[in-house]
Amino acid sequence: MAKAKFENLDGVDYLLFNVNEEIGLMRLPVITKGTRHGTNAWTWNGSLDKPTLRPSIRTGYYNGKEMTEIHYWLNDGICQCLGDCKDGNAGKNIELLEMD
Repeated sequence: MAKAKFENLDGVDYLLFNVNEEIGLMRLPVITKGTRHGTNAWTWNGSLDKPTLRPSIRTGYYNGKEMTEIHYWLNDGICQCLGDCKDGNAGKNIELLEMD
């Protein structure tokens, strides 16, 4: 099973993946070639098994008690959490969950 899924909605390419159960499904616009200038999309390496995205990803989510924030690099299917995470994951590596 893959770590991510690809979909195209109304001509826009998206990558879907789960960091973990708490954060839930992420759906980000992606490009696989050309420049991302002016696109508001992430550059994607094209892999569903070991996706890599650029630039880093920062998102807020509800952790069951309050809104919090995670900030990470997605490299080869691993979320490398950055030091400014507010959710307790700073410095951790989190492997993406398998997608159905």
